[in-house]
Amino acid sequence: MADSVGQGLIFKDREKLTPRYIPPTLPHREEYIGRLHSFFRDALANPSQVHLRSIQIIGSVGCGKTAVTRLFGDRLQAEARRLRIDLHHIYINLMLHGHSRVVLYRYLVQQAAPEAYSASLSAEELLYQLVKYLRERGRYLLITLDEIDYFIRHTREPDVIYDITRLEEISEPGVPSNVIGVVFTARSRDFYKLLDEAAISTLGRLPLEFQPYTWEQIVDILDHRVKEAFQPRAVSSDVLEYVADITAKPPVNGDMRYALDLLLYSGNLAEYEGAAAVTPEHIRRVVSATNPSITEEDIANLPEREKLVLLGVVRALKASGRRGRPYTSLKEIRLATGVVWEEYGLKPLGVDEIEECVQDLHDRGIVEIKSLTSIGISGVPTEALDRFLDTLMERLKSGIDGG
Repeated sequence: MADSVGQGLIFKDREKLTPRYIPPTLPHREEYIGRLHSFFRDALANPSQVHLRSIQIIGSVGCGKTAVTRLFGDRLQAEARRLRIDLHHIYINLMLHGHSRVVLYRYLVQQAAPEAYSASLSAEELLYQLVKYLRERGRYLLITLDEIDYFIRHTREPDVIYDITRLEEISEPGVPSNVIGVVFTARSRDFYKLLDEAAISTLGRLPLEFQPYTWEQIVDILDHRVKEAFQPRAVSSDVLEYVADITAKPPVNGDMRYALDLLLYSGNLAEYEGAAAVTPEHIRRVVSATNPSITEEDIANLPEREKLVLLGVVRALKASGRRGRPYTSLKEIRLATGVVWEEYGLKPLGVDEIEECVQDLHDRGIVEIKSLTSIGISGVPTEALDRFLDTLMERLKSGIDGG
């Protein structure tokens, strides 16, 4: 019988394979952490005199951006505490907390200065109260805005970049805001098309670009994680290298998140079957039922209503598949989503709300919209669609029931 952290014949601690876990060290990414540290190093010498600085990190899915920013922020915060500096790292995943500019600022203030928060405040007032609070309390912030490209595409509110990078102009121009810096992350530079030159400049003219992991790096990282997550001899070097083979080449292209998902799902499958170790066959079966377009992290990052709407999309696609069609229509999604919400005892969403959720799923790269009558799941081959939808449906139900 497995214990609360998943210990058993296969796993030592399966939590070590989930998106929630950030290792104490990051193989092949410590150099980037060092470069961030050099950028902010002198901020701790005299933080009250430090003007806000911004830096941008660009890199594809699964290249370590989130892990690097979270670990760097935690280390800088710990270093500040040792120097008796009240510095807080506020990490914000914009796919979770970036539905609009005001929603983002509310969350930021609630995390950084809860005593200064009021739901009646406007976006500008929230930031004014935040800076006022920080200055009065002698508190400092490092802010990470993860997935800024998604936020800009989804909200069409590029002013957030001006607002955050120009906090010092809010109350006393020229006086430090006590926000020592902002780290923005994005998957590519494509969202620049939605910004003007001034906004691009405030993001940081020289972004830190992360390259995809190589085969050798993937093997090394998986080796570290396997030792943390699995029992000895549960994953052989051959299996580990097989996962690296799949991960290093297209369409995965070095996405470490997908590699860790493969190990997690394959370990679950091996455990379910009562096997003593994960085999290449377990990996092959998981690959046939999953797709790098939707990882466990993608599902975890979905707000509850988007999970339910995606479940409606899946059911509509299943029904279309039985009629020989790889796509479904917005009308069919509305009907399927209505049934889902009834099953969960929730008040049905309106037509506009469902369309907004489908558009959000498209902005996240999960749903593909060719037209109002041709909507599907991004990147899944037609021959694998039915198998993939079954697996995705179970993952979504688990995420909703357990969320």
